Amino acid sequence: MRTVLILKKYGVFYLTGAALILWLKYRYGHGSCEELLWLLAPAAAWSGFLGGFSFFYEPGVGYISHSVRLVIAPSCSGVQFMLIAFGMLLFTFVHRMETRKRAAGWMAISLAGAYGYTILVNGIRIVLAVRVPAWLLSAGLFTGQLSSERLHTVIGAAVYFSGLLLLYQAADRLLEGPGVWKERLLPGSFPYVIPAFWYLFIVLGVPFLNQALQKDPRGYLEFAAVTAGVCFGILTILYGCRKMHLKE
Repeated sequence: MRTVLILKKYGVFYLTGAALILWLKYRYGHGSCEELLWLLAPAAAWSGFLGGFSFFYEPGVGYISHSVRLVIAPSCSGVQFMLIAFGMLLFTFVHRMETRKRAAGWMAISLAGAYGYTILVNGIRIVLAVRVPAWLLSAGLFTGQLSSERLHTVIGAAVYFSGLLLLYQAADRLLEGPGVWKERLLPGSFPYVIPAFWYLFIVLGVPFLNQALQKDPRGYLEFAAVTAGVCFGILTILYGCRKMHLKE
């Protein structure tokens, strides 16, 4: 009964949010440099500031830094992470708003917050994608098992997933309250199940539904194994820390 009341009151926001995510995915999922400048330009500026890199824009290619041999191309825009962050914020927390007016405001905050947070996290990821391989190479740890592509996947998954967990925790603390869905569906459970679902579903589940496994079995399985391994590794560490904290 409670679920029906929630859907009746907030259903319009769930439908609108879903439609917006699908439209953004369709419009910018495979967008060109020019179409994604609203994400690429601030990401280049922020990562350049963090890492001390200098970028110049090459039409049709992206932002290039010859000093570190780095290209911020459309695939590095972070649009997928923005959609994940927006979806998680909206669908997880909109029902905590007492009125529809506040719910509409939360939808706007979720979208704007996801955009700004994506730029913040993506800049960190870009800098680490440059620095970490250099550190590993200088330490002699860049082995054949850890190819450049695998390391890039590991860094991306670690930064994006950790960023999503932090965003969830921040939003949960900001809004407080038990949350209806958490109360009904996940009583006493590990609090990071929700962001883990959003991340793995969008990053691995959606490509699977789009037949990525059939199109490139080896590539998809390797990407899925690395991504899932990084995420579950982070969750295992957090779960262990939470158990230790509860025992104190």
